[in-house]
Amino acid sequence: MKNRSILCAMAVTSVLAMSSLSVLAAACGAKCGAKCRPSASTSKCGAKCGAKCGAKCGAKCGAKCGAKCGAKADAKLIQRPAGYKPNYPITPATVAAGEKLFKNTKLSSNGMSCATCHAGLKSYSATFKTDFPHKVNMASNNYGVPSIHLDEVVQMCMDGPMAAKPFDWKSPDLANLVAFISEEQKKFAD
Repeated sequence: MKNRSILCAMAVTSVLAMSSLSVLAAACGAKCGAKCRPSASTSKCGAKCGAKCGAKCGAKCGAKCGAKCGAKADAKLIQRPAGYKPNYPITPATVAAGEKLFKNTKLSSNGMSCATCHAGLKSYSATFKTDFPHKVNMASNNYGVPSIHLDEVVQMCMDGPMAAKPFDWKSPDLANLVAFISEEQKKFAD
C-alpha cells in the first residue's frame, strides 16, 4: 500500500511541478495518493497507471488548489543569506556522505529522496552541464529566482518537491549533498 501511495504521489508531484504548482504537490499528492492503487512493483502496468492516476489527480487538485495556492513560493527560503561564503570541501568522504543523503527518503516529509527525481545522469536537464549559477526553471517559475547556485538548488528541492525544511546554511548535510551533486555534474558534462 505504501508503494502505491508513493508512486501516485510521485506522479502527482511531477504533474504539479510541470504546471508550476509544485508548491501544492505535498498536500495534493498525499490526498490523491491514498486514492491511487497501481504499484509498479506488483503490476506490469503500474507505472503507466500511476502516471494516468497522477495526471488525473494532479489536474483535479491543481485546479482546485491553484487559485488559492498559485502564489510563488518564498525565495528567501532557498537563497543564500547576505554575506554568506560557501565552504563545500569535495573529498571522497563528503561525496560518499552526500550520496547516502541523496538516496535518503528520511530527509523529506513525503517519502521522496533526491534520487526519486534524479535517478541516474539522464534525469537532469541540459542546463545541468552549465556552471552554477544559472537558470533553473523550477527556481524561476516557482520562486521568481532567475539564476541559482547549486546549494540553493538543494534548498529549493528540500522546500519544494521534498516538502521539508531547507537545511541550515552551515549544515554538513548541505555541504555533503553539494559535494556529491558537484561530482554528478562533472560526470553529466562529460
